[in-house]
Amino acid sequence: MIADIFIYLLSMSHDLGIDLVEAAAKKLEESHARYSIEKSRGSSKKYTELT
Repeated sequence: MIADIFIYLLSMSHDLGIDLVEAAAKKLEESHARYSIEKSRGSSKKYTELT
């Protein structure tokens, strides 16, 4: 089942011209900016509530 989803994801990303490694790296950078370790560790606050 998971392999089927992975194959579908690879096929779709290929057809759409999306580099999955690049997309994942970009998402991780965005998440790190929103939820930096210094501000969010041990907190369940939404990123807009972190100061």
